[in-house]
Amino acid sequence: MNIPAPLTAECALTDLAGGLAAVRRFTRLTLLAWASDVAVDDALLIVTELATNALQHAGGCPVLRLSVTGTEVRVEVFDDSPAPPVRRRPGADGGWGLALVERLSAGWGTTRHGRGKLVWCALPAASAELAG
Repeated sequence: MNIPAPLTAECALTDLAGGLAAVRRFTRLTLLAWASDVAVDDALLIVTELATNALQHAGGCPVLRLSVTGTEVRVEVFDDSPAPPVRRRPGADGGWGLALVERLSAGWGTTRHGRGKLVWCALPAASAELAG
Protein backbone atom coordinates (compact mmCIF):
# COMPACT_ATOMS: atom_id res chain seq x y z
CA MET A 1 0.00 0.00 0.00
CA ASN A 2 1.32 3.46 -0.88
CA ILE A 3 0.81 6.39 1.43
CA PRO A 4 0.68 9.53 -0.72
CA ALA A 5 2.34 12.84 0.09
CA PRO A 6 2.29 15.11 2.01
CA LEU A 7 4.48 13.59 4.66
CA THR A 8 6.27 15.43 7.45
CA ALA A 9 8.87 14.43 10.04
CA GLU A 10 10.69 16.52 12.65
CA CYS A 11 13.89 16.13 14.62
CA ALA A 12 15.15 18.35 17.44
CA LEU A 13 18.69 19.62 16.93
CA THR A 14 20.98 19.13 19.89
CA ASP A 15 24.71 19.77 20.02
CA LEU A 16 27.16 20.11 17.16
CA ALA A 17 29.18 17.00 17.99
CA GLY A 18 26.76 14.09 18.20
CA GLY A 19 23.73 16.08 17.12
CA LEU A 20 24.86 16.57 13.54
CA ALA A 21 25.50 12.85 13.08
CA ALA A 22 22.03 12.10 14.48
CA VAL A 23 20.31 14.65 12.24
CA ARG A 24 22.13 13.32 9.15
CA ARG A 25 21.08 9.76 10.04
CA PHE A 26 17.48 10.94 10.57
CA THR A 27 17.52 12.73 7.21
CA ARG A 28 18.99 9.79 5.30
CA LEU A 29 16.56 7.24 6.73
CA THR A 30 13.54 9.51 6.29
CA LEU A 31 14.30 10.46 2.70
CA LEU A 32 15.14 6.92 1.65
CA ALA A 33 11.80 5.76 3.08
CA TRP A 34 9.82 8.54 1.39
CA ALA A 35 11.28 9.46 -1.95
CA SER A 36 12.99 7.75 -4.81
CA ASP A 37 15.39 9.70 -6.98
CA VAL A 38 15.99 12.43 -4.41
CA ALA A 39 19.60 13.51 -4.11
CA VAL A 40 20.09 12.23 -0.55
CA ASP A 41 23.77 13.24 -0.43
CA ASP A 42 22.83 16.80 -1.46
CA ALA A 43 20.12 16.85 1.20
CA LEU A 44 22.65 15.68 3.82
CA LEU A 45 25.02 18.54 2.94
CA ILE A 46 22.17 21.05 3.12
CA VAL A 47 20.85 19.70 6.43
CA THR A 48 24.35 19.79 7.90
CA GLU A 49 24.81 23.42 6.86
CA LEU A 50 21.42 24.65 8.06
CA ALA A 51 21.64 22.71 11.32
CA THR A 52 25.16 23.97 12.00
CA ASN A 53 24.10 27.57 11.39
CA ALA A 54 21.13 27.22 13.73
CA LEU A 55 23.19 25.59 16.47
CA GLN A 56 26.09 28.04 16.23
CA HIS A 57 24.25 31.30 15.69
CA ALA A 58 20.61 31.07 16.71
CA GLY A 59 20.41 29.59 20.18
CA GLY A 60 17.29 28.11 21.66
CA CYS A 61 16.06 24.70 20.59
CA PRO A 62 16.24 24.48 16.78
CA VAL A 63 14.14 21.90 14.95
CA LEU A 64 14.63 20.26 11.56
CA ARG A 65 11.50 19.48 9.57
CA LEU A 66 11.50 17.37 6.43
CA SER A 67 8.40 17.29 4.27
CA VAL A 68 7.48 16.00 0.88
CA THR A 69 4.63 17.14 -1.35
CA GLY A 70 4.18 16.08 -4.94
CA THR A 71 7.66 15.99 -6.43
CA GLU A 72 9.42 18.27 -3.94
CA VAL A 73 11.29 17.58 -0.73
CA ARG A 74 11.40 20.57 1.61
CA VAL A 75 14.07 20.97 4.29
CA GLU A 76 13.23 23.48 7.03
CA VAL A 77 15.11 24.54 10.13
CA PHE A 78 13.26 26.55 12.78
CA ASP A 79 15.25 28.50 15.36
CA ASP A 80 14.73 31.19 17.99
CA SER A 81 16.74 33.99 16.36
CA PRO A 82 14.91 36.52 14.16
CA ALA A 83 18.20 37.44 12.44
CA PRO A 84 18.38 36.03 8.90
CA PRO A 85 21.43 34.00 7.90
CA VAL A 86 24.25 36.11 6.50
CA ARG A 87 25.90 34.95 3.33
CA ARG A 88 29.62 35.58 3.73
CA ARG A 89 32.21 35.77 1.02
CA PRO A 90 33.68 32.24 0.65
CA GLY A 91 37.28 31.92 1.78
CA ALA A 92 39.74 29.97 3.86
CA ASP A 93 37.77 30.72 7.05
CA GLY A 94 34.44 29.46 5.68
CA GLY A 95 31.52 31.23 4.07
CA TRP A 96 30.75 28.41 1.66
CA GLY A 97 27.61 27.12 3.37
CA LEU A 98 24.80 29.25 1.99
CA ALA A 99 26.38 29.26 -1.47
CA LEU A 100 26.33 25.46 -1.27
CA VAL A 101 22.68 25.44 -0.18
CA GLU A 102 21.81 27.74 -3.07
CA ARG A 103 23.67 25.64 -5.61
CA LEU A 104 22.29 22.27 -4.49
CA SER A 105 18.65 23.26 -4.00
CA ALA A 106 15.89 24.32 -6.38
CA GLY A 107 15.34 27.34 -4.12
CA TRP A 108 15.86 28.53 -0.58
CA GLY A 109 14.91 31.39 1.69
CA THR A 110 13.98 32.56 5.16
CA THR A 111 10.70 33.48 6.79
CA ARG A 112 9.86 34.93 10.21
CA HIS A 113 8.36 32.29 12.46
CA GLY A 114 7.06 33.20 15.91
CA ARG A 115 9.89 34.97 17.72
CA GLY A 116 12.50 33.38 15.43
CA LYS A 117 12.80 32.29 11.84
CA LEU A 118 12.51 29.41 9.43
CA VAL A 119 15.27 28.72 6.90
CA TRP A 120 14.06 26.47 4.10
CA CYS A 121 15.15 24.93 0.84
CA ALA A 122 13.50 22.71 -1.76
CA LEU A 123 14.90 19.68 -3.55
CA PRO A 124 13.30 17.88 -6.47
CA ALA A 125 12.15 14.27 -5.96
CA ALA A 126 10.84 12.09 -8.76
CA SER A 127 8.56 10.07 -6.49
CA ALA A 128 7.49 11.64 -3.25
CA GLU A 129 5.57 8.91 -1.52
CA LEU A 130 6.26 6.12 0.87
CA ALA A 131 6.90 2.80 -0.82
CA GLY A 132 4.77 0.07 0.63
